Amino acid sequence: MKNSNQTKKATVESIVYNGIMNSPIPSWITTLKDGKYIEINKSAARYMGLKREDIIGCKTVEFGIITKEQRQLLIDEIKKDGFVKNIPVMIKIDDQVIQAFMAAHKFKQGKEYLLFNFIYVIPNHKQHIESSQKDSFYKLLLLDLTFINNMLKKYNLTSRQNEITILSAEGKSNGDIAKELHISLHTVKDHLKEIFKKIGINHRSELIPTLLNLR
Repeated sequence: MKNSNQTKKATVESIVYNGIMNSPIPSWITTLKDGKYIEINKSAARYMGLKREDIIGCKTVEFGIITKEQRQLLIDEIKKDGFVKNIPVMIKIDDQVIQAFMAAHKFKQGKEYLLFNFIYVIPNHKQHIESSQKDSFYKLLLLDLTFINNMLKKYNLTSRQNEITILSAEGKSNGDIAKELHISLHTVKDHLKEIFKKIGINHRSELIPTLLNLR
């Protein structure tokens, strides 16, 4: 138990040090197994209308942000690809309940799998985060191409590998990438093997967690 607590603490500290806890994008970490909140940033707590201490330790379905059915769909997708996006959720902003979209990435700490969750599209409410558009977390999750290309420079990827890396981070399948870039599926797979080797990962689901130093 002690090692598990230390692992979770290390995870939380890495989030804080990377500025995620202060990001305008609602973000939180939960256990994969039962959806229990490990950490949540100020923005997410504000949108939920609750205090952080009243959220930590509870489960996501308890607050009605995501239903049991939606969570099961999320888990099914996570098991296939290691990440999921475009999950519709309802959040409250300025006394208005609006629809947004949630994404989640799986990562492992010790023996436990956790989910890094964030809301990345808030229709018609961009003014709430426009003041922080220079924030690196914001740019990464919204796939600012110039910003991501600069982040990827340290890995010495080729131009084609950069393209494939970004498309993979967007959640596109090997087939979709091949079609969009007009190359063969075999070529995409070969590029991904080299990309993963250079970045030091084993699966596309690790791309964003790696760039956010969550691994």
